[in-house]
Amino acid sequence: MKIRRSRYNPEDKLGDDTKGEGPKSIDFKMLMNMDLVTLKNMFSNKVNKLNLPKKKRRVVALDLGSSAIKIVEGMYYKSDLTIFKYIIIPTPKGAIIDGEIKKEDELKNKLSQVLKENGIKTKDAICTTNSSLIINREISIPKVEEEEMDTVIRYEIQQYLPINLEDYILQGTILNKEKTDKNKKIDVRVIAYPEKLAKGYYNFLLKLNLKPYALDVNYNAINKFINYVGINNEFKHKLNDAIAFIDLGESSIDVNIYKNGQLDFTRIIKDCGNEIDEMLIERNYTNSNEIGSFKIKSLDLDEEFEPINILTRQIVDEWIEKIEKIIQFYKNRNMGNELNNIIIFGGSSKIKGMEQYMTRKLGVNTKIKGVPKVSFKSKDDGKPIDDFMNVIGAVIRNV
Repeated sequence: MKIRRSRYNPEDKLGDDTKGEGPKSIDFKMLMNMDLVTLKNMFSNKVNKLNLPKKKRRVVALDLGSSAIKIVEGMYYKSDLTIFKYIIIPTPKGAIIDGEIKKEDELKNKLSQVLKENGIKTKDAICTTNSSLIINREISIPKVEEEEMDTVIRYEIQQYLPINLEDYILQGTILNKEKTDKNKKIDVRVIAYPEKLAKGYYNFLLKLNLKPYALDVNYNAINKFINYVGINNEFKHKLNDAIAFIDLGESSIDVNIYKNGQLDFTRIIKDCGNEIDEMLIERNYTNSNEIGSFKIKSLDLDEEFEPINILTRQIVDEWIEKIEKIIQFYKNRNMGNELNNIIIFGGSSKIKGMEQYMTRKLGVNTKIKGVPKVSFKSKDDGKPIDDFMNVIGAVIRNV
């Protein structure tokens, strides 16, 4: 069961268009096509009027992170994924904070320049992002008729979260059906996406002279990516064994755990990713302009005695302690949950020895280069794409 929020067309009439009243005011929640599985009746029959036909569509996908912006021009059609170009640039300082656009003009000028310089003329645009403001919860609801599910989910999530649901775009994924002697229940994963955050991306794309086509969430984009490349075959583990994808980013560490081909658990560790950067700058090891290359060339977690590596290990140990608590919580949540493999990516994952160090500390096989390469139909054919999983996954859609 899938419902997709469709792209805005000013000619479309929302609501009852049989009364001859002309175009209705546009509900923003209909404007972005969040590619998350939802309930059929979440937006009644209005969505059916706006669904787009399946056809070849070249898109430009943007992953707007706090420290880096990743851009992919690609196309997904009939299970064929084609990537034409992909680019990574530093984010203007302070332009994106926890998923929110803070310096719109500066960001617009930078991206306009990059798109022009790289000859990207595609107009249909997708944004994927992550933020601690995005709420992700798994709840159990009574089994009800399909037309009642939206009402029940909204009621149940309101019991879990003290929020005004009118401020959020709400979508749910039915996970499974649990039967008991007394009643029947359905497990549902609910994602509450702040409407203000979504509207900021929508308006930003318009200012870039792009056509907002879809809005995605990083852990959902990764989910599509790993299913596309067949990650289970890569690791030769059972489908029902869990695998974690950990983004060691600059502003946060994102821990996403997948099982049976779908997201099973997610957590964000805030204010961790840039601690190594801050330490290196404060102690005058390097400057902010060269910090990325310095970490790759000069740090080594397996080197025992150099002060710079000792300080780095102390920071990484704090990260690992928090990651370990998340993994343990996940295992304790349901008996039988096993986590045997971890994929790490993001800026700090490239520090020498990070794979081996995390494997020893966590006792879980950790890799950085375990993700298969996508076959690129461009001059970049075969180029590693570890850090582009979010944005390439966002290209994969069914409309």
